[in-house]
Amino acid sequence: MKKLLPVLSGVILTANAQAQIKTYTMAQAHSHNDYERTTPFYAAASLEFGSVEADIHLKNGELYVAHDSDAIQSFRTFKEMYLNPIVRQFTLYNGKPYASGAPLQLLIDLKTAGIPTLQALQEMLRPYRQYFDRSINPHAVKVVISGNLPPVTAWAKFDTMFFFDGRPDGVYPTELQSRIAMVSVDFHDYCNWNGKGTITPAEMVKVKEVVQQVHQQGHPFRFWGAPSSRSCYYKLMDLGVDWIGTDYPEELYDVLHNTTHTIAANLPQHTVYTPNFVTDATSVRSKNVILMIGDGTGLAEMYAGYTANKGALNLFQMKQLGLSKTQSTDNYHTDSAAGGSAMGTGHKTNNRAIGVDNTYVSVPVLPELLAPKGIQSGVIVTEEITGATPASFYGHTADRDSTYVLEQQLLSSKLQLAVGGGRESLDKDLSKELAASGIQVYDNLDNWNTTTKNRTLVIISDKVVTSMRNGRGNYLKEALKKALQQLNASGKGFFLMVEGSRIDHGGHFNDLDYLVREMLDFDEAIGEALRFADQDKQTTVIVTADHETGGLALMDGDISKGSLRGHFATNDHTGIPVMVFAYGPNSQLFRGVYENNEIFKKMMQCFKL
Repeated sequence: MKKLLPVLSGVILTANAQAQIKTYTMAQAHSHNDYERTTPFYAAASLEFGSVEADIHLKNGELYVAHDSDAIQSFRTFKEMYLNPIVRQFTLYNGKPYASGAPLQLLIDLKTAGIPTLQALQEMLRPYRQYFDRSINPHAVKVVISGNLPPVTAWAKFDTMFFFDGRPDGVYPTELQSRIAMVSVDFHDYCNWNGKGTITPAEMVKVKEVVQQVHQQGHPFRFWGAPSSRSCYYKLMDLGVDWIGTDYPEELYDVLHNTTHTIAANLPQHTVYTPNFVTDATSVRSKNVILMIGDGTGLAEMYAGYTANKGALNLFQMKQLGLSKTQSTDNYHTDSAAGGSAMGTGHKTNNRAIGVDNTYVSVPVLPELLAPKGIQSGVIVTEEITGATPASFYGHTADRDSTYVLEQQLLSSKLQLAVGGGRESLDKDLSKELAASGIQVYDNLDNWNTTTKNRTLVIISDKVVTSMRNGRGNYLKEALKKALQQLNASGKGFFLMVEGSRIDHGGHFNDLDYLVREMLDFDEAIGEALRFADQDKQTTVIVTADHETGGLALMDGDISKGSLRGHFATNDHTGIPVMVFAYGPNSQLFRGVYENNEIFKKMMQCFKL
């Protein structure tokens, strides 16, 4: 992986991994028992929560905020904790609660007798009507009364700035329907789920029925007391619940803010090739070795592809499995430069370094060792040809960003073939050198003549070698087929590195849909490599990763529908070991647990070198 462009997340669209049902933004986020935050009101307001909750008690003519009466403290008044901060918000944001214009609801739970407590609240808020009455200010805070509600017959006696929190079995006159802001129930009246695992089928029926009942009545729905966990937030969204409550505002913000990037569904499926295993795990010399690197691809990323492809993956057809430990010499987790170099040279090195050991002394890369034996080498990538992973098989530099140096080293390298993006940069920097090099250069796959015996660069515009989501199409699979045709023509054997470069981008972007599309494309190329290996009978295929990116956890999914939901722990690399799959002659060498530089040594053993 070479470099990433920033991705901006916008309005949140979600519901579940199976189908888009409802749009959720921070406007649907509810800070349950908000007064228990370390910084009441402001913790939720700083994240633009659509609703905050305050429990109030009337005591000696003063309104206090507390869950229970014995927790009342003299300085924790409703005026100090909520009224004054709300007025301050409107002052800061020119008559709006938030700079963006997003709405704010204040859910006030009456803990003492309904009528006198609401009367005291009404007396307090009337002088501040412009902040709480949407009939005179459309941006006003919507005040919703819950808890010890006055009798329905008394609702009309209270100021129209007040709305009410209804109940599913409540009976409300037609003229009061417009004052019901939502209908709420205790989650535990319907379900005992603790927010981990799944809801039992019987309880799920009850939960769905009450949500549907309220929606049929024409009111928004809220559970109180639902578990504050990521799994529960997702489940509430799946159910179409209108307000998602939490005791952990930052956690719910993360879920809602990133929901568009944590689901994948309805992606293109591909047919999986079934290997014949005739030469698998035999000990004859490998004439050819194909090393396929899914940049940033851990087991979760692989299984995400398996799920999206409805339970089928070329990768999972392979039977010889190992585990590669990816740490660099100077860090717990590697980057693509050190990870690629470990496989390309057999030496562990420092992050950012390419083709050098950890003292920054150049060491031979695999193509330089194979060329004297008559074995040709090539690389194919889905990003710039000067990216850290491809450069690990031809370059030598202490800094992976030394693009101009790497371009020059590519021209003078022992690679017979290089296929990737970066045409614009190469033309700008080395147009004269390219013309005088004697290297056959192509700018697209269609005009690439695979019968040429010259060294070949197929360097394509970055606009073409883009992401799958932006229309790269079958570039990787077609490039692999043509590369195999050209390299195999010598009859002396070859080494080919194929990188699914942009799987890593999906991890860095924390974008599951992006990641899975790239994983599926990479898997199609794996199927093509396995097919070639069966036809050739002398080819070993190795599939692994340089590192894992994103700390992907698979939260939920449906293999039969090809849908899934995930969560990313980071937007950086992790130190998680990565899988190694192998097929063909000598594939048994790749079993076990070992350091990533051992892959180089095992490939040399395949060639019997």
